[in-house]
Amino acid sequence: MQRTYAAAVVLAACLAVSAVQAAGPQQQNGISYINGGVGQDEQNAMRALRADYNLLLTFATRQSGAFRSDVQLDIMDAKGATLLSVPNTGPMFYAKLPAGTYRISAAAEGKTFKRTVKVGNAPREMTLHWENDSPDDPGPQD
Repeated sequence: MQRTYAAAVVLAACLAVSAVQAAGPQQQNGISYINGGVGQDEQNAMRALRADYNLLLTFATRQSGAFRSDVQLDIMDAKGATLLSVPNTGPMFYAKLPAGTYRISAAAEGKTFKRTVKVGNAPREMTLHWENDSPDDPGPQD
């Protein structure tokens, strides 16, 4: 019985990874990204792919971890040119960006976060909490 349960868990994880891979990655302006994380299986699948991306964003309604998936996300380069504009993102969004400085704009519920982030080869993680973060806070600074 325990072996059957373990096999079912492994199968579910593989199917979730396959579903995320089948849906993406997507591309916009030469930037590869994946979006999803609705449900535990999708979250696990995305986490399994995280090594392929260097910007890892998570969107939540409060620090207790209630996720949101209705975010308008825009990522601009240092000159202000929009590289990605993706509606209905979340709760997890991963992008593979060239090393550099980027401006992130994430909007939902009439609240827009604007953050500046430096991205290199190593993954850079950022979580935005709609109820607890200040939209005026520039976020982590390097």
